[in-house]
Amino acid sequence: MTLNRKSGIGRASAALVFAAVLVAFASFPAGAGESKSEKKKCTYAVEECLAYMAKKMRTSGFVGVELDVDEKTGTYTVLAIIAGTPAEEAGIQPGDMLYAVNGVRIIKENQEELSKKHKGWKPGQSVTYTIRRDGQDREITLTLAPMPADVMARWIGIHMLEHADEMSAPEE
Repeated sequence: MTLNRKSGIGRASAALVFAAVLVAFASFPAGAGESKSEKKKCTYAVEECLAYMAKKMRTSGFVGVELDVDEKTGTYTVLAIIAGTPAEEAGIQPGDMLYAVNGVRIIKENQEELSKKHKGWKPGQSVTYTIRRDGQDREITLTLAPMPADVMARWIGIHMLEHADEMSAPEE
């Protein structure tokens, strides 16, 4: 089983695909997640990427979780909750498995549908997750929040460092 750490946003490839999840899962804002996995190279120029990420993060709904994802199955497991976020207020806990969001099962085969739905997430919108905790399914409804400035700055900074690494990497 291959596990990759996601924390709501971070890597552009992860951020643009699904978020937070959720941003979401693998997409930025709502999910909340920086990918520590093998990453896809961001295709945007640095300035364009920065502007795009900042705009999307300012206007997208935010959940506030760090996740592990099983690349084979697409299963997301909560590693940590960012303090003061909708996830914490709703009672999501480390170890919870995210099973479905708004009635759509969170599996690799549904990633495109989940990504499309996630693109419309805005602060103030309600989202219902089905989680598995201790073998039991539970529904948790939360209200998406704006992404905190410190979280946004951290995730953009991490991604911009990746651009710098890519720019300084020797050509093969």
